[in-house]
Amino acid sequence: MGAVIILQVTGFKNCGKTTVIEKWTRLLQARQLQVAVIKHHGHGGPLSMPSPETDSMRLLAAGAVNSMAVGDGMVQMHMRGEPALEELVMLAGLAKPDVVLIEGYKDATYPKAVLVRTKEEWLRLRHSSNIRLVLAYEDAGADFGEEMTVLDVGDDDRINQWMLDYIEGDR
Repeated sequence: MGAVIILQVTGFKNCGKTTVIEKWTRLLQARQLQVAVIKHHGHGGPLSMPSPETDSMRLLAAGAVNSMAVGDGMVQMHMRGEPALEELVMLAGLAKPDVVLIEGYKDATYPKAVLVRTKEEWLRLRHSSNIRLVLAYEDAGADFGEEMTVLDVGDDDRINQWMLDYIEGDR
């Protein structure tokens, strides 16, 4: 396939970003493509963590800046700090994915699919860089312009076909 394909999925809280990424991950995996996902935790508060009694969490609590547990074909990593998105993409690259899907990070410049529920949301998101696709809810009521590819968020067949075209190079 060549170079790793990167696509962001952005939009406001609870608009369906994770659902779209989950569907695309299943679609691409069914075509034997490896998918890595980077999700921005934008809901506030800390991430859920494993039990503090696990060895990796005990080591993190002891002051390690990074603690990794490795076994049975899996790596679990906990790291202090929040690397830049570009560093997270490099980290995701360790899994040798064909596609990296990024949830969130509205201000980043990677190609984007934007979910829009209302005209007001579109007015706030339309200036995002590198928009390739708008997934609009039926009641969005926004003028997206003729140059924009806009699909109904509920049209899974067309959305999946768009993704397949996108990864095949029709970007």
